[in-house]
Amino acid sequence: MVAPIIDCDNVIKIHKQGALEVVALQGLDFAMAEGEFVAVVGKSGAGKSSFLQIVAGMDKPSAGRVMVAGNDLTEITPLQLRDFYRRSVGFLWQDYTRNLVPYLRTLQNVELPMLLAGVGAGRRRRRARALLAATGLEHRTFARVHQLSGGEQQRLGLCVALALGPKILLADEPTGELDTERSLAVYELLRRLSHEGGLSVLVVTHDVAVAGRADRTVRLEDGRMSTERHRLGNVELLAVDSRGRVNIPRDMLAEARIQRRVEAEVTDEGILLRRHEPYGD
Repeated sequence: MVAPIIDCDNVIKIHKQGALEVVALQGLDFAMAEGEFVAVVGKSGAGKSSFLQIVAGMDKPSAGRVMVAGNDLTEITPLQLRDFYRRSVGFLWQDYTRNLVPYLRTLQNVELPMLLAGVGAGRRRRRARALLAATGLEHRTFARVHQLSGGEQQRLGLCVALALGPKILLADEPTGELDTERSLAVYELLRRLSHEGGLSVLVVTHDVAVAGRADRTVRLEDGRMSTERHRLGNVELLAVDSRGRVNIPRDMLAEARIQRRVEAEVTDEGILLRRHEPYGD
């Protein structure tokens, strides 16, 4: 069995704010296969930022285990972490201008991470031009950052994040500053890079509608993964966590008119859930 490219087991994160302790993640379990495009959604304060920072190696969990691209991020050394950033993961910030150097031209921005990593001039030029072509920016190769539209700057930030050829792209609200049309275009681009290029993409967003473009959508509530949805035709795939729990989306419960209890029966095909009709309870 192929190991997940991201595997979080019973992850707990506690932030200290003075004398107070705030629990951001409460026994979170999450796994993601190589080449998947997964969106994590949730309200503000649900733990999305804490989760992404831990998976990115920017923060360590208070307890639990985090494996990303074969690296145990709970035990990683500073030298290993540097190699992790160079070889395994690219990060696209919500404020995508953080990926960009404003006084450099488009091509130079994409080349910069490779230059700092010691990649030769010819190789980094070819890689940069290929990324600009893949994102539809080849006609802006020598433009300054301020000459690009918001959507073009977002795509350029994506090129910079992918410059070193990471296995995983982590994106924090990558379309938060864009309108719906441009947001959908960015998600379609990420989907294409995942399906055609084998890139593993993990996006954190509050926009459920846009997240529907991902292969799989996971909802984070109160520091735990509460529901997971992956549609195959007319069938919804729902995750079973390490404790044997299945979280059924509220809209499915409402459609089936299921409230407090269900009747469960083991059949030849699996487990059948029926609406429980209460009798005075």
